[in-house]
Amino acid sequence: MSSAGQSASRPEQLTVKSLMTRVYLDYNATTPVEPAVLQALLPFLGPQFGNASSSYALGQTAKQAVAVARAQVASMLGAADANEVVFLSGGTESINYAVKGAALAAKRQSGRSHIVTSCVEHVAVLETCKWLETQGFQVTYLPVDRFGCVRVQDVLDALTPQTCVVSIMLANNEVGSLQPVADISRAVRRFVDEQEQRLPIAVHTDASQAIGKVRVNVQDLGVDLLTVAGHKLYAPKGIGALYIREGTTVDTIIHGASQENGRRGGTENVALVAALGQACALVEKNLHEYAIIMQESRAFLLEQIQKHCSLTNVSYQVNGHPELSLPNTISISFENISAPRILDLIEAEGVYASAGSACHSHQHDSNTDKQKKPERQEEHITTSHVLAAMHVAPEFAKGTLRLSVGRSTAQEELLYAANVIHKAIQQLM
Repeated sequence: MSSAGQSASRPEQLTVKSLMTRVYLDYNATTPVEPAVLQALLPFLGPQFGNASSSYALGQTAKQAVAVARAQVASMLGAADANEVVFLSGGTESINYAVKGAALAAKRQSGRSHIVTSCVEHVAVLETCKWLETQGFQVTYLPVDRFGCVRVQDVLDALTPQTCVVSIMLANNEVGSLQPVADISRAVRRFVDEQEQRLPIAVHTDASQAIGKVRVNVQDLGVDLLTVAGHKLYAPKGIGALYIREGTTVDTIIHGASQENGRRGGTENVALVAALGQACALVEKNLHEYAIIMQESRAFLLEQIQKHCSLTNVSYQVNGHPELSLPNTISISFENISAPRILDLIEAEGVYASAGSACHSHQHDSNTDKQKKPERQEEHITTSHVLAAMHVAPEFAKGTLRLSVGRSTAQEELLYAANVIHKAIQQLM
């Protein structure tokens, strides 16, 4: 064939994959750093490298940057005072500080030692509670309904005069369901008001997965403690915050100097603090736009997947609440299909997604290992604690994908991803 003929045939052979390096559908795992956020942090990795505790000008510039960021986070959360925001290393430390700090303070002050949480919390909450059980605390792990939602009445029924902390996440990281945190806070307050001693019960919510996707306002929620994780909202990894309502007693967990108003020792990471502040300012300004974009992308992707499944008789179910859920998250289960196998096949085509915590067997084994023993991944599939709590049937649970879109996910990316996912399922049927 002549070179002219070869050139003429090339456009017909081009695939969507050749036009893009990757399709990222795992924004619930982590997000890229927003360009404006990157610009906010860079000066503090360069000429403005001062220690925020130093009294001279270089240090005072850093101190001012921390103050601005604290005000930005507080404003986004609707906090009454910027000093209610404590900066720390991320969501996990924030959760540990909130749950351990409030529980230990209550036990020290009043001898109370009962905690209420749910069985679908992030592992950071569950592991913190397990540790507290070794320290003499009793923990009630509440069940959820088929949508993964906690019932307010179950929280109320679990409360006792010994209860000191209630920790319920705002949005589930796997299936996207929103929890009735505001209603739970009100129920807890009513319970406290009816008690003779009226000892306060600290209400904590892990809002890591919700911020930047839905409105998060501490006054509306009525919580005493709220967790923020920077890398979930287009800030870098390694930075987070804890909102502590004024008057809430929380024991210090990280001891050292007097940084963070004496609440968390350690020299401030000014660059990352500034980045988190900027990320929160962007959320406060653009939340409505972000939410609409993500909602439209989610709906389009789900529609495309459902269309493929209906045409080829693939049995599936969508998990989570149909209305009260994050605008960007799809949890979809395919009957008698291995999620790790799907993930391997679509990754080979440039599509990055997750099984959430549904399967812990999506290992990055060498290609040789996969070729030698392709059935290996089938052997280690475990149903996630979230799907198990929702009573998702095992034949569906093992084939669960979590697909989470972002602020800039393009329609052509979604079309390509839907095709790739369907192709993978067809290969495995």
